[in-house]
Amino acid sequence: MFSDPVVGDDFYGRKDVIDLLYKRVVALKSGYRQNIAIIGHQQVGKTSILRHFLHTYNDPQVLSIYVEIRFQALDYFVDQFIRALLYRFLVQKGVEAEATASLDALMRSASPYLPKTLSRIGEISALLRQRQPEEAYSRLFGLTSVVREETGMSCVVILDEFHRLGEFGVRNAFSDFGKRIMVQKDTMYLLASSSYSASRKILAEKLALLFGNFERIYLGHFDFETSDRFVSAKLAPLQCDEGLRNYIVAFTDGHPFFLETIVSRLKEVVLSRGETAVSAAAVAEALRRLLFESQGVLHQYFQKMISPWMRPAAHGSHILILIALSKGRNKVRDIAREVRRGQREVVAALRELMEHELIEKSGVFYRFHNKIFRFWLKEVCERKELSLLGLPGQSEDFLVRVTAQIGEHLELLAMDPAERVYGLLGDFRNDMIELGEKRRKLPHFTEIVRPKRESSVLRGGTAPIVAKGHGRCWVCSVVRGRASEREVLDLVEGSPAGRSAASATRVLVTLDGMDENAKLLAKEKKVLTLGLSHLNLLLDLYGRSPIVRIGAERPDSVGTERVGS
Repeated sequence: MFSDPVVGDDFYGRKDVIDLLYKRVVALKSGYRQNIAIIGHQQVGKTSILRHFLHTYNDPQVLSIYVEIRFQALDYFVDQFIRALLYRFLVQKGVEAEATASLDALMRSASPYLPKTLSRIGEISALLRQRQPEEAYSRLFGLTSVVREETGMSCVVILDEFHRLGEFGVRNAFSDFGKRIMVQKDTMYLLASSSYSASRKILAEKLALLFGNFERIYLGHFDFETSDRFVSAKLAPLQCDEGLRNYIVAFTDGHPFFLETIVSRLKEVVLSRGETAVSAAAVAEALRRLLFESQGVLHQYFQKMISPWMRPAAHGSHILILIALSKGRNKVRDIAREVRRGQREVVAALRELMEHELIEKSGVFYRFHNKIFRFWLKEVCERKELSLLGLPGQSEDFLVRVTAQIGEHLELLAMDPAERVYGLLGDFRNDMIELGEKRRKLPHFTEIVRPKRESSVLRGGTAPIVAKGHGRCWVCSVVRGRASEREVLDLVEGSPAGRSAASATRVLVTLDGMDENAKLLAKEKKVLTLGLSHLNLLLDLYGRSPIVRIGAERPDSVGTERVGS
C-alpha cells in the first residue's frame, strides 16, 4: 500500500458521502434498510471514507463491523469477520479489548453477553473443520441476525473489496450472499471495491435480481474547488498563487492520493530552500523527485502498475501500446500503426489493459482515467526506461519540460473558454463517443465561425459559435456562471441558427453548472448540454488540456445510482 487511510482531523472532503452514510444508518434504526456500494478506482479514498465513518459514528444501538478482504482464504475471512464483530461489540459495551486479540480471547470476554451468538460461532467453526465451506460461509452472514435477536442492536456490515468474495472457492458465493441479504432486514451492508469493472459486473449480473433497493456510489476525484482548498490548506503557511494551484489541480485531476503526495513533497522542497512561497521551479523539482527518480514514490507506484508486462517472460506489446496512448494515439488504427502490430493483436492487448483497469474506453477512443500515469509513461517511462542507456542530462531535461508545461498551462488560464471550445470543434472527425450513458457522434465540421465580440452576447455567455459541415450544424454557446432558463431560451430563440437552420443542434456549454429549471427546459427544447466534466472529457480525448474552474460544479465527482425497487 502506497498510502494509509486517513481518519479524524486528517480526513478531507467527501462530506456529501459521509452525510449520506449517516442518513442511511439513522434510517436503519427506524426500520428502513438501504444497502450501499461505494465503487471507485484505486487510491481514490474509499477505505478512508469507511474508516472515517467508523471513527466518527458512535451509536450504542448500532454495531458496525468492518472487514477488509485481503486474502483468498475463507477461514481467514471468517476469523476476521467474527473477531471484528466481537471486538466492536465489546468496545461499545465498555469492556476492555484489544484489536489484535485472538478469537478465543474475544469469545471469553463476550461470553457473559452473547451466549447464542457464540454458540452459532462454534457451529461455523465446526463446519469449517468438517470441510463444509458453503454452509459455513452462509451461516457467517447470519450472525448479525442472532446479534440483533440477542441484543436489540442493528448491524452495519462493511466489506472492503467485496468483489473478492468470489475468490474463496465457495460455490455460488454471490448468489448465496444476496439471498442472505434479502432476508436480513435488520442488517445494512456497506460494500466497497477498487475494482471498478469487476464490481459493476457483479452488481449488474450476479446480484441485480437479489439486491432490493441497492444504492451505488461512484466515487470520483475531488471537485476543483475542494482540490484548491486542499492544496492551500496543506501548503500553509507557504504562499502559492492561484495559477500554480490551478496547475496542481489540473495535473492531479483532483485525485486525493496524488494531491496529498505531490503537495507534501512540494512543501518539503520549498522549506528546504528556505523560501516562503511556491515557485514553478519548486513544483518541477517536487515532480522530479516523485516521478523521475527511481526511488520516487510515484515512480515506484507506476512501475508496480506495469510490472506484469515488464517481466522477461511477458508476451505482447502492452507497454508499447500504453506509451502510444500516452502520446495521443487513442484509436485502434492509430495505435496499431504506431506500434507496428496488427489491429487484432492490439485489440486483444487493449482488452487486457482494460481488465487491469489501466485504461478505459469511450466510444472509439481509449483513454487513461489516471492523468499522472499518462504523464509518467510519456515523460519518464519512454524517455528514461526505454531509451538508450547513458544519455546525459535526462533529469535536467525533465525539469525543463515540466517548467515549460507549467508555463503553457498558465497561458491557457488567460484564454477565453469559448476560444478553447472553438478549437475543440475543429478536431471532431465523425467520432463516436460516450457521454455518460449515451453514445453520440461528433460531426466533422468544415466551417466554424468564431464568436464575434461585437455581436449580441447571450447573458452570461458568448455569442454562439456556429459550426457546419457535411449537412450538420451545431450552434454552441459557452455560459459563464450558473446557467438559467434565460440562457437556454437565448440559445433557442436568439441564435443565428434559430433563423437560418431549424435543424441545427443547439449546444449549451455550462462551465459553472445549471439550475434544475434550466435542465428541464433544455430537455424540452432538445438542447444538448455539456457540463464542465463532459467538456473536459472531450478535451482529454482530443489531447487538449482541461479547463479548471475553481468554484465550478463537478457533478461526476460522486455519482449515485439506485438499483432495484
